[in-house]
Amino acid sequence: MFDRNDLLRNGKLSNVRFEKQGNGSLRTNNVNATGYSPSKANGGDGSEAESVGNAHIHIANGVGKVVARSAIFPEVSFSHMTLPATVMDWKRDGATAKMATMTFLIHGHVEISTADNQILKRRPGVFLIPPETGDVVFKTSAPANELIGVSLSSRLFATILPDYKTYSMMGQNSKLDVVSLQPLLAFVVSACNLNNQHSQMVDTLETVANDVARSLLIACFGQGMSVMPLIERVRKYIAENYTDSALSVAKTAEHENVSVRTVQLALQEADTNFTALVRRARTEAALELRKSQPSLTLVEIGDRCGFGSVSSLRRALKIHEEMEDDGEEE
Repeated sequence: MFDRNDLLRNGKLSNVRFEKQGNGSLRTNNVNATGYSPSKANGGDGSEAESVGNAHIHIANGVGKVVARSAIFPEVSFSHMTLPATVMDWKRDGATAKMATMTFLIHGHVEISTADNQILKRRPGVFLIPPETGDVVFKTSAPANELIGVSLSSRLFATILPDYKTYSMMGQNSKLDVVSLQPLLAFVVSACNLNNQHSQMVDTLETVANDVARSLLIACFGQGMSVMPLIERVRKYIAENYTDSALSVAKTAEHENVSVRTVQLALQEADTNFTALVRRARTEAALELRKSQPSLTLVEIGDRCGFGSVSSLRRALKIHEEMEDDGEEE
């Protein structure tokens, strides 16, 4: 529900806690670091509602307390909230509008609505607000409610569910196995309660946080999706980007939202390496060009296929010919 903290790009995990008692003032532990600026907004019934970032919070009858914690990573944000009967008006604009957010009702009752009616639902109590969705209204009506939020950047969301509308329609009416989600949600809650850190542990936490968000999204809204093994996704990415002379393991890992080490292990398990896969993709493209356009020079072919030099192209063609003579495959 909340904006990303760009400070994390410098290796900082930010945890934010805010608390609002009845119609009293809002207290937060980290306003300046996260850009959350408490302010007042009309509550819709003549009373005032507290505003945190883009979320305006109004406690029904001024009774009860809202307590929320969040953990904010570069592409994933977690939030954990306990609240009474409350109305939250979330203005989605700018970077916020581009994020996808899953909301999990742990106990209580919540209604989530948007003007464009774009929210997807799974029983019991799981909601998905896709990227580019308009303003959202949350209404909790039980005396005590608990919600968990998981937000993903549009880039990360697209790599996990490139066609979420098709996939999600297959399982929206089926009931989720909530027991299988509990370990993942427990990690979200734990992350929201960590202290701010400037250590190598943040990198590990970021990787796990991305994996948890991915697993929750697939489990809840990826029905019917064939999850392609990482090695096949790497091959596909290379096939689509071999013309990039700067193509690398690091670029591929970033695109797949995994670590370089994870890509290397997947390649190792497939008994191959990144250089061989890229060379093969470029060589096959070069051979096809030489066949279809014989007037092209080696310089032109090498440039179109991502080879850094003619000598690199010649070496690749030689390796290909030798392997063909030996009847081997890369």
